[in-house]
Amino acid sequence: MKILVILPRQLGSSILSFPALRAIRNNFPTAEIALVVHEMYAGLLGRLLPDCSLLPLPEVKDIKKLKSTSRIIAKQRFDLAILLDDAFASALLVYLARIPERWGYDRENRGFMLTRRIRLKFTDPPVHLMDYYLNLLKKSGLQADGTKTNLTVSEEQRREASENLSRLGISPGENLIVVKPGSSYGLSRIWPLAHQTELLKRLSSLPAQVVLIGSPASQPVCEKIVSGLTGRLHNLSGRWPLENMPGLLALSRVFIGNDGGLTHLANASGRPVIALYGPTDPKICGPVLPPVYVFQHPAPCSPCSYKSCPYDHRCLKEISPEEVFKKVVELGAFKA
Repeated sequence: MKILVILPRQLGSSILSFPALRAIRNNFPTAEIALVVHEMYAGLLGRLLPDCSLLPLPEVKDIKKLKSTSRIIAKQRFDLAILLDDAFASALLVYLARIPERWGYDRENRGFMLTRRIRLKFTDPPVHLMDYYLNLLKKSGLQADGTKTNLTVSEEQRREASENLSRLGISPGENLIVVKPGSSYGLSRIWPLAHQTELLKRLSSLPAQVVLIGSPASQPVCEKIVSGLTGRLHNLSGRWPLENMPGLLALSRVFIGNDGGLTHLANASGRPVIALYGPTDPKICGPVLPPVYVFQHPAPCSPCSYKSCPYDHRCLKEISPEEVFKKVVELGAFKA
């Protein structure tokens, strides 16, 4: 049997779908499973999901690309497509590829292209994304319990990260605090820079090396934060390949980040995570695997979908550096 699974486009959502992927494997232990993934994350997901093949695809934005992509998929003769995203284009893609069985949520007016459509009621309470993906499988008749477990980061990835850190002057065995200051989504998810600078000053009192990470889009934010700071601080934003990130996170004593893919990756890797949430709802998209602590000071206007706050950003401003530092000491078992 050949199964095609279409993952969500965002990295964080893709990581939250891992328990569902594990459940699909448990239900179809001998099947060939291929994943449609965003090409930007293919290197990382390939390392995290070695028992699946990947179909890295760019975003389909026109009919010509949609048809050519569907022909590529059709040639592989899949028996079943499971859509973990809700996009109309995903359903159209597997419909044009003539995959016999097509399962997914009946959203975005795409139900007519699905052979097993799961409908949601307006009265249904909102659920966390991890459960949202698992519920799709349960309502499709599959077994999907007991799958919320951490990822396994290989010794090879840990050793590779340790060697790279050694070249930066960080010796193996040193305490490592990893911080993700920026966000590719927009300014609304970024904790105020003055707060982040103050936290880094406080972290310098701990027996630990502090590493800043993020995509190239986060580099300007990181450079502003570290400007004028000294000590055991290393700005690796935009310099550490995404596919090598699991090894680095696995070596961390504590991870601090906002709503984003790397926060979910750290959480899935089993590391102690401190997550700072403002404009998004952690009950829907927050890290859930212990040990984790989520800071949130709800504002009347949150959750929102703005990329830049049109008001005073109080949802994140009200999270103080002092309370975050105290939680770092607690979760990391440091002696401040």
